[in-house]
Amino acid sequence: MLLAFTVGNYRSFKEEQTLSLIASKRLGDTANSPHCTAVPGTDEFALRLAAVYGANGAGKSNLIRALGVVEQLVLRGTPPGERITFDPFLLDQETRKQPSCFELQFVQDGRVFRYGFGCDAERVHEEWLIFYEGRKERPVFTRTSSDKGAVQVELGSASEHANFPSRLKALAEVGARPNQLFLTEVVNLDDAGAQGPICRQAITWFASTLTIIGAEARFKKLAEALAADADLAGFAGQFLNEANTGIAGLKVETRDIPRSSLPGFTDDFWEKMDKRLSTGAPLPVPGPDGLELYADKVDRSVVKFRQITARHVASKGEDVSLPFHQESDGSKRLLNLLPALYKLKAAGGVFVIDEIERSMHPILARKFVEFFLKAARESNSQIIFTTHESTLLDLELLRRDGIWFTEKDETGATRLYSLAEFKVRSDLRIDKGYLQGRFGAIPFLGGIDHLIEAAARTEDPA
Repeated sequence: MLLAFTVGNYRSFKEEQTLSLIASKRLGDTANSPHCTAVPGTDEFALRLAAVYGANGAGKSNLIRALGVVEQLVLRGTPPGERITFDPFLLDQETRKQPSCFELQFVQDGRVFRYGFGCDAERVHEEWLIFYEGRKERPVFTRTSSDKGAVQVELGSASEHANFPSRLKALAEVGARPNQLFLTEVVNLDDAGAQGPICRQAITWFASTLTIIGAEARFKKLAEALAADADLAGFAGQFLNEANTGIAGLKVETRDIPRSSLPGFTDDFWEKMDKRLSTGAPLPVPGPDGLELYADKVDRSVVKFRQITARHVASKGEDVSLPFHQESDGSKRLLNLLPALYKLKAAGGVFVIDEIERSMHPILARKFVEFFLKAARESNSQIIFTTHESTLLDLELLRRDGIWFTEKDETGATRLYSLAEFKVRSDLRIDKGYLQGRFGAIPFLGGIDHLIEAAARTEDPA
């Protein structure tokens, strides 16, 4: 579970803003609410479902991007000699010189963690990992960097409780490169025993529990996943059928074709791919929607061709198979979200989705969220999404403290706030109040109205 995410001096975020997923006790019985789950070792409850609204350009997607930056820096890091991903708030001369700041609170395997860091393009200024025993903080490590780039890592009192292995203690003595997170250096140990149980739990949250799905994201190796898991293929086909997409089922076709029959891929491309094949597993070649190509490590003159096909029922009842890339954008978007839904239903996790309604009908988007919420209750998982779809603003679907808004202030900086900050009647239609501007976070279109009036005057001078 994600309990809170704080971001400051990143893209449209100037001052630190916090998305809190801790349920407000004044809004009702959290202990028995289907929207809430207990936070281990505390009397607090976390929300299973949260939505972020706002006008175009108000910062919704930047919130998701910020979380993605943290994930990327923790799991993949920054190569030696390269600059850290750094995208500060640019509308203030002083702010752009300051480090970006990120902090998360999350639960993994029954333990509450707090992890964060501050960085600019050149170095990580500070970094910390803490876990909690009840309400007592147990530092795992703190990292500081001098102006000249000297890095110091101190293991906290948690080392007495975590029984840190010798390799991790030695790594703390060495520290980390100025442009690399210390947690990433722990990831690179690539050995659960060397990482130690507490650091391993934190890493697992980023590597396995957290899933971020962008507005344009495609599920990686989708054809391979469907071919390898008949239950996933059956679930996806049934969901698409029930969603009235016209698709009766899915199938993955696999066959071998010669490399020479694939136009458009240069010799230089194949040379680079062969070099990577010699050091790892077969790699997919990017292709159209529903198409995946895999080079064979043994016979490199042959490429494995995988394509998703959709089964339709024709007018006389016969089956007709069509390449999935010919399906509608809404069906493609839905299929690329379904593996995450299947994973949540089967194993759980934290799913963060940007523009959940993208290319989908409002009714389907709502049904999708309802399915997510039901699956989350069963697996103790969590869904956080951004959207413009006002029909999801329903207090039967979302709690007030799970509805968040982004709005830019007079300086162009994003402000993040919750519906729980407003006094709202229990019988108020939240979607109507939002569209009327009662909670802000909607576009102000007065300028466009003036343009329309001016255009009308130009067309009819009289």
